[in-house]
Amino acid sequence: MKWNVIGVVATIAGGALLFFTDRAEAITLATRLLPIFVFVIGMSVVVNIAAKVQAFEAITAGLEAMAPASGVARQRVLWFGLIVLSIVSTVFLSLDTTAILITPLAVAVARRNSLHLVAIGLAVVWIANIASLPLPVSNLTNLLAVSGPAFFSTFDYAQQAFAPAILAIFVALGASWLVNRRGRRNALDLVTEPHQQLVPDPLRTIALTILAVLLPLLASPIPYWISSSVAATLLLVATLVLRKNLVGIGLVPWQSLLLATVFSTAATAANSLGGATLVISLLGDFEQTANGLVGLAWAGAGLSNLINNIPAFLALEPAVNSATGYLALLIGTNAGPIITPWASLATLLWHDQLVRAGIFIKWRTYMLAGCGLIAFALMVPLIPLIIKNL
Repeated sequence: MKWNVIGVVATIAGGALLFFTDRAEAITLATRLLPIFVFVIGMSVVVNIAAKVQAFEAITAGLEAMAPASGVARQRVLWFGLIVLSIVSTVFLSLDTTAILITPLAVAVARRNSLHLVAIGLAVVWIANIASLPLPVSNLTNLLAVSGPAFFSTFDYAQQAFAPAILAIFVALGASWLVNRRGRRNALDLVTEPHQQLVPDPLRTIALTILAVLLPLLASPIPYWISSSVAATLLLVATLVLRKNLVGIGLVPWQSLLLATVFSTAATAANSLGGATLVISLLGDFEQTANGLVGLAWAGAGLSNLINNIPAFLALEPAVNSATGYLALLIGTNAGPIITPWASLATLLWHDQLVRAGIFIKWRTYMLAGCGLIAFALMVPLIPLIIKNL
């Protein structure tokens, strides 16, 4: 189904759902979503202009230039570099950015250097989902959590999420190492493509500079939407002066924002119609005990794999009030959507990029691997929360 068709369907569905949503709750939802959407629009402008001027290609070109000339050492350095790039992209630019931009870059580097394509593909999507806990900007669900009552600020969230997030990243690293170790070279690995030489571009330099300044700001106490808005404004001005043809409405993923709105409205409508009462009766005291935190995480993961992680988070949110409870739920909705294709939008975007690059990973392979990984992806990051509640 094409994105424009999805947009029409989503608009109709969203309008219909508003009739079932309490007015006060609808206003609250709009208040929560507004700064998130401002951030997404700003980051989309920055990332997409940077992509158009090949800023990310410049980063991978630098990685390849610094790696050893040949042999196993080169492959190991490049593999490690791609993993680090995926983690940095996920943490600071969001899991969707990793899915859309890092996936094709990783495939290109893998083809030029005989890295295992299926292994690097799985590594990127696992990192995109499992490593999306550290900062509010790493995942839309994190931004929704920060807009709730449990966190004083984005900096407060980053501090409290630090230990679970680090352990989640280690799980993603371990899974990536294991899939690479077990992977075997296949016919796809023998496909080669020439390395594109980049022509010097002043706008690329500006974009890379803005990205370099923006990344630490996103981890600072400064509101995330202000940082992204200022960065987008500066880069837009530079682009209008140097490459006006790059500016257009397509810089912003309007369809994705619309889908996120529909998902959020659907969950809010369900809560208005009694869903919140049901969730509270089933999970309301779970955040008080270690076993309950485990239950929250698994509930988030299970519902995410059924209906997608955004509505899953909003549907289960009435059951949590504390930062610990929110983090347990986020572990489920962030690291848990690694089994079904629709559990996370990033997974669908990742698979689309692989297909465009001529890489075909069967959904059965992805789902079986996710079933083997999910227990580690949930239980390991939960360790600091469980210890805290003992």
